[in-house]
Amino acid sequence: MELTKLNLVSWNRFVPRNLSIHCALVGAAHQFVFEESQITIKLPSTQELPTEPIGKEPLTFNCYKEIEGKKIPEQYHVNAVDIEVSIAEEITLPAGVLEVSPCALEIISKPQQEHLNGLASKCGSIAERAFDLWIRTLRWKCDNSAIGRPEISGCESGWSTYLIAKPQERGVWIAPMVFEITIGARTVSPEMWETVGAALKVGCTPPVYIDLLMDAAEHLKLDDLQRATVDMAIACETYLRMLVARNLPNNIQSSVSSYINDANIRQVLNKFVPEILGNQDKKNLIKIKSNLHSLFDSRNDIVHKGQTGKLNKNLCESFLVATKKLVDLDVG
Repeated sequence: MELTKLNLVSWNRFVPRNLSIHCALVGAAHQFVFEESQITIKLPSTQELPTEPIGKEPLTFNCYKEIEGKKIPEQYHVNAVDIEVSIAEEITLPAGVLEVSPCALEIISKPQQEHLNGLASKCGSIAERAFDLWIRTLRWKCDNSAIGRPEISGCESGWSTYLIAKPQERGVWIAPMVFEITIGARTVSPEMWETVGAALKVGCTPPVYIDLLMDAAEHLKLDDLQRATVDMAIACETYLRMLVARNLPNNIQSSVSSYINDANIRQVLNKFVPEILGNQDKKNLIKIKSNLHSLFDSRNDIVHKGQTGKLNKNLCESFLVATKKLVDLDVG
């Protein structure tokens, strides 16, 4: 049987969720190297543009202007992205493999089938990890914790609260219903897209404290105040320790470095960090320092004492603001 050598890539489709893009980004792609493989992540193309709102296509829209009877979307919601993983080796297969349907068992030998299955499994795993990195980088560079998050439904049935007379079992009052209207999702702009691509190309991954901050923002939306508080406190502590470690002299004694690593986070915040910051950043730190101390107190109450009584939504939202301002300090 005549054989031919082929260059193959793997293809996977993933659901990004809560990803809205500027119309100019239709068909855009990110290319970067991940785990020694060339990765291409593609948004749906212009061939998949919908003409009507909602729907189930790879791209959908709900906000639009109507001009001369034609609906012009203001943004698109992305419901699918395609990921290709390049395979470095040339694969030897029967020459007629491109003229038949995939998985042509009648012409592909058993050893070749096993090899192809192994390649597909390996590339599929790489694609999953590359997609995770891409989503986390989008959240980071777009400052949007919602990107890639699944929809979570509460326990509500949709029924309002009834007041019922007993034992007559007759309703006497029905509480009014309050509906929350979700405004259009924050749109990924072409500038944001370029920033994400630049980070991926140079292998710049989201810092741990950014992942924790994004997780905290989502837990706060769900009123999971305990988990949000712990994530924010760890994000702040991680950032502060990394900041100090990054600014230590190269020739510092290991014992001094170990002391700083083991120091109470209050000492790091009060003594070490101000020595690193410029004048404006010192002023910015002073403005949020009391909130940071309150955040660490609340974290300690949770993890050391199992107490959460002091937490409320407003307090946790102030913690989130302080955490964001901390990690935004311009310290090079």
